[in-house]
Amino acid sequence: MSTPDSVKFSTNPTEGVSAESELVIFRSELPSYNPANNKFVRINLPVSDKGWIDFGDTVLSLKLTNRSYDSASASASESAVKTQMSNLIRSVSILNSQGEQIEYVNNYNLISNIMDDYSMSANHKVSVEQILAGGSADGDPNGAIDLNGVASGTVEADGSSITLADRLMTGFTSGQYLLPLGYLVGQACAIVIELEDPNTALYNATAANRVLAYKVENVELRAKQIRFNAVFNQSFERTLAEAGSVGINYITESFIHNQNSIPASTTSSVNIPFSCNPRSAKYIMACHRIESDVTNLNKFSLGTRSGAEIQDYKFEIMGKQYPSQPIKVSAENVSQSYAQVLDCLGQIGALNHSTLVTQATARTLFFARAPGTACKFVAGLPLEDFNSATNASVYSGMNLTTAGQLSYQPNITSNSVGGTAIRVDFFTSCDMSIHFTLDGRCYSVR
Repeated sequence: MSTPDSVKFSTNPTEGVSAESELVIFRSELPSYNPANNKFVRINLPVSDKGWIDFGDTVLSLKLTNRSYDSASASASESAVKTQMSNLIRSVSILNSQGEQIEYVNNYNLISNIMDDYSMSANHKVSVEQILAGGSADGDPNGAIDLNGVASGTVEADGSSITLADRLMTGFTSGQYLLPLGYLVGQACAIVIELEDPNTALYNATAANRVLAYKVENVELRAKQIRFNAVFNQSFERTLAEAGSVGINYITESFIHNQNSIPASTTSSVNIPFSCNPRSAKYIMACHRIESDVTNLNKFSLGTRSGAEIQDYKFEIMGKQYPSQPIKVSAENVSQSYAQVLDCLGQIGALNHSTLVTQATARTLFFARAPGTACKFVAGLPLEDFNSATNASVYSGMNLTTAGQLSYQPNITSNSVGGTAIRVDFFTSCDMSIHFTLDGRCYSVR
């Protein structure tokens, strides 16, 4: 019996492409930043001529210094805070070589916390993420380390510091493909990070008399720069020329953020409109937080959310209800709503995968109906259908370009959501196409 072609070794193998790789460190423009004065951290990405960037092992690092103080005490421990690296980042913008925004992830810290909860195992959290980026070992934000504040005085000064490192969760830096940034013309591409308000980013156990503040320094982004040989460069330029004005492109994933609210004392079904019109929407997740908790010093408004007295929910898209029957939610029966979230992330069939979410443990439990009980609840709606054979602009999700206004419709119990409004953050995962052209342009299409 002859050897199948699929396992035969070639007698005339194709030679590999010669290339050089080096580690490069992209640094922020300024040495120090804080959310009160200069909260936008710009990291330029200068790349050598015809160079490529590999974001596969990219890591963002920074030094965090707690500058919080207690106006009625000189104790450093009383102004101690808990946080993790992602909590410090309110938004991330990617700018092309013409200074145009090609990607924007708003409320980055919130979606990053949600993704950690549902896509990360406890073992990985404690052995990798906690060591690199701070935070707790089990998904309960109360387990993060205490970083002492100012030891004396009643004004901002440098307290304890810690260096943190983490991946950037953007489509541009996903590391799926090498990016030919050295072929662009104009200025260097840039990543702009907006720092979060300290009252949201940091947690203090006793809010009375506390003034929270922080600064970040030594902001660096590490990546690999690749340079190919002249033969490859010529071949790639021919490919760019053949691609024309559309250029070459790759598909990655990004998030579109929308926000609305549920009014205080709401009962029964409520209609919450939002607008999101990507070409290929993969899923939508709705997150609920008590409005007053968002900037409350002693609330984990990023690491935990609210159940908002919801007893079931559905979405309406282009006049059609999704899913066909409302998703029931209760503390005793959470399997259906939990499955919706796992289905969004493609993990419903991953039998060996674990998350940081629990059935009933404080602050890591999936759902608690009472608005003031911290939980991990999000309302998920999977939209992937892979039915794009007749529509080249849709990759794996639902085409919402003509959807207009969408609607989220939670059904609130007779207990109502209480005396405070509920902020609802919508995150729509969508396929994003990043294009590179022969004339040195880079643009994105969502």
